[in-house]
Amino acid sequence: MLKLKLFHNDMSVCAQKVRMVLAYKNLEWESVHLNLRAGDQFKPEFKQVNPKGMVPVLQHNGATITESTAIIEYLDEVFPDPALMPANPLERAIVRNWMIRLDASLHENIAVISFCVAFRHQMLERYADQDALEGFLNNIPDPARASNMREFLLNGLDSPRLRQSLYVYNKLLQDMDHALSHGGWLAGAHLSLADFSLLPYLERLQQLQMAEWWHEYPGIDAWLLRMTETAGYRQGMLDWHNHSYIQLMGQKGQEAWPTVKALIDDL
Repeated sequence: MLKLKLFHNDMSVCAQKVRMVLAYKNLEWESVHLNLRAGDQFKPEFKQVNPKGMVPVLQHNGATITESTAIIEYLDEVFPDPALMPANPLERAIVRNWMIRLDASLHENIAVISFCVAFRHQMLERYADQDALEGFLNNIPDPARASNMREFLLNGLDSPRLRQSLYVYNKLLQDMDHALSHGGWLAGAHLSLADFSLLPYLERLQQLQMAEWWHEYPGIDAWLLRMTETAGYRQGMLDWHNHSYIQLMGQKGQEAWPTVKALIDDL
C-alpha cells in the first residue's frame, strides 16, 4: 500500500474533518501543509495537483481525490475498520444528508461568518497595499469566489451576506439539537462521518466566541465534549491548532459578538 499524502491547511474546516477521519482510523499519512493566507494554494506546483487551488487534496495509489466529503467517504470505504458509516441504510442516508447540507450551504456560510468577523482583519493587514490585495483576489480562479471575498473584506459586519449566513447556522443549531436528543450522535446511536464533518464548523463558532448562541441547546455542548474526547479530534484538530489564528478569532469575535447577537436576535 502506498502512503497516503494529504495537501491541507491547519485551520481549514475541510482539512480538519479529513485529518480527524485519518486519525480515528489510525492511518499514517504524509503532510503537505499550505499557508492559505500567503497564497500557497495558487502556486503553480499546487495548481498542478488541484487546478481549483483548494485544499484538502488526498493522493493514494496514484490517484488524486479532491473535495473533503469525497475524501472521507473514500477513506471509510478503503479502510473500513473502524467504520464511520452505519450499517443501517436509513442511518446511512441521514449521514449523507448532513454532509450534503454542509457542501450545499454550511461550508460557504461559515466562510462568510469567519471572514466578516475575523479573517478580513488579517487579510487587510497582510495585503495593506491595494495592488497586493488585487493581486491576491485576481489569483482566485473562481470569479464568484473572488467577488464574494472582495465583498467580505470591504464590508465586514456590514456585509448583507452575514445576516443570511447567521440564519443558516441558527437553523442548523436547532436541527442538531433535535437530532442529538434522539440518539446522542447526529445519525443515531453511533459516531459517524456526519459528526466528524460538523465538528469543525461548531468549533469555529466557539473560536469566534459565539458559544452563547446555543446556550438553550445543552445537547450540543454535551456532543462537543464527547467529540473532543476522541482520538480523531486530538490528533486531527487539536494538534494542528494555529494559536495565532485562534487568538485573532477570539479577539475579533468578542468585539463583534454584540453586533452578531443583535443580528441573530432579529432573525
